[in-house]
Amino acid sequence: MDLPTLYVNMLGTSNYVIKQKTEGLTHADSMLQLPFPGNCMNWILGHLMVYRMQCLGNIDGVSKPDEDEFALYGFGSEPMTDPDKAIPLDTLLARLDDLSEQIGAALEKMPESRLDEMLDEEHSVTVGQRLHFNLVYHEAYHVGQLEPLYELALKNRS
Repeated sequence: MDLPTLYVNMLGTSNYVIKQKTEGLTHADSMLQLPFPGNCMNWILGHLMVYRMQCLGNIDGVSKPDEDEFALYGFGSEPMTDPDKAIPLDTLLARLDDLSEQIGAALEKMPESRLDEMLDEEHSVTVGQRLHFNLVYHEAYHVGQLEPLYELALKNRS
């Protein structure tokens, strides 16, 4: 299997789990905080969204996350506690789906040689290395964080 196909498959798996762990939840459910340091489901999904947009930019050389959204959901951002500042859950889910399709389409068009192109000279990181980190490790790490938040939302309803 070539790497672009692997990345598309990984996004498909991530999307499947995201749908399973958000099914029937509301925006308010997505804002629930665990009783220990961490972040809410809304932040995790927004975080995945801005990094998927960054991945799209790594592929097409043009796209980039919205600066305001990155300030809310990017690495090092404050915990998301204000539901009025947060992007609504339904919007996040729709945008994650849309970004998966855009990334898949961009990967299909991208020559595999692009994976070997240098993305960050200072740290010797190629396009392929960055995509691999974000679309395999980063996605799996954060999608895995949805499980306790989903259970919290269900428990909160009873």
